[in-house]
Amino acid sequence: MFEKILVANRGEVAARVARTCRRIGADTVTVHTDGEEDSVHAQACDEAVRVGPPRTNGAVPVRDSYANVAALIGAARATGCSALHPGYGLLDDDPTLARACEAAGIAFVGPSPEELVLYRDRFSIRHAAFDAGLRILPGSERPIREPSELREDVEAIGYPLVIKPAFGLGEPTVLPTLESADDLERAIGGIEWEGAACYVERHVDRPRHVEVQLVGDGQGNCVVIGDREVSVRKDHRRVLAESPAPAIDALRQGAAVRSAIGAAAIDLALYLRFRGVGSAHFLIDARGSFYFLGFHPLLQPEHAVIEACANIDLVEVQVRLASGEPMPPEVPRVAPTGHAVQARIEAATDPRDGRPFPGRADDVRWPPAPAGKVRIETGIQPRSRVQHDHDPVVATVTTYAPTRHEAVLVLDRVIAETRIAPLVTNLRLLRRALNHESFRACQYDEGFLDRVSANP
Repeated sequence: MFEKILVANRGEVAARVARTCRRIGADTVTVHTDGEEDSVHAQACDEAVRVGPPRTNGAVPVRDSYANVAALIGAARATGCSALHPGYGLLDDDPTLARACEAAGIAFVGPSPEELVLYRDRFSIRHAAFDAGLRILPGSERPIREPSELREDVEAIGYPLVIKPAFGLGEPTVLPTLESADDLERAIGGIEWEGAACYVERHVDRPRHVEVQLVGDGQGNCVVIGDREVSVRKDHRRVLAESPAPAIDALRQGAAVRSAIGAAAIDLALYLRFRGVGSAHFLIDARGSFYFLGFHPLLQPEHAVIEACANIDLVEVQVRLASGEPMPPEVPRVAPTGHAVQARIEAATDPRDGRPFPGRADDVRWPPAPAGKVRIETGIQPRSRVQHDHDPVVATVTTYAPTRHEAVLVLDRVIAETRIAPLVTNLRLLRRALNHESFRACQYDEGFLDRVSANP
């Protein structure tokens, strides 16, 4: 086990990782910018190192601090860290950081640089999934780099379809569904072609997005820890997550679909010789057919709903596997129970780029959080500031109960009693979603929240 770990992130992400590290006996170091010495994540760790230039006017840009690979490696070396945990977001999927750790002799709690390159290449991972026997949606077979190639693929695949970026681990930015040649020409005019690479994929009407949580040891052992649904989104950003996935539970043959989608996820993980904690992503259509979307080889913000139902700490599993230990014996014995729901509390964002409007939270109040029932992960406290290049998520709230109905009621109560001001957040929108009849009846899809927002 590692003795000291650098948590290379900020906010609630870093605080959450630090909590587990402290429990398992590993000291933690985090980084902060000038002016964030007393931030939640700096207080959560045993040590905190300033990165980035001194603050003059305004805040220190993230690219010069939390996303500065050289500064992160320097902080790890200066404090004697033997490992670096990237959290989730920022640089977690960047091969440059993993490569820098490797060069410095610091263990990266995640995939190797070569594996990250593979997972970020949507074509390579699609081909791997096809070879492993998974069903994939019809789509491009190579990166599209000019309009003529896009037109060729559209003609071969047919409408309706969507355009997605060819590389990256995060949620792809999807252009509006293309239904006709006119839609295609408008889309072509809106793409910055120089240096861009995209692909087209067959559109699924009102899809539901399900992820299967996996743990693999890279030696032929892989376990499904549970599944979750992340279909409630606003402008393609996840807002609510649930485990187990209601999209599967609502199907007539739900048990059979859950077994099949779990088996498909394991087949792919074994094909990839995956080691660590990751998720296989699928779209489910109205008939219950599921299609592979992508593979995320790291922790994700929604992991808390899996942990709540499975009673397991996925960060601990990550760290133990990264330190060279075998598959933890408790992992194969996991038997999820009950239901968990998570809400992502976000600062209001600019619709042009999805980034938060700068703001300050002077009044921050949380309701009681009974252990095992309510889990609040936050990176803000009174007088915290959110800047334009921060992640808009300021907190996640996860509730657990024996039934979905109870878990939703508890989450609604917690959101109702939460106060964050004067920072503008999505608290009101969350309550509207949680109390909407379609959500309560598990009859929602990826367009649900955008429709709710458009019709107040």
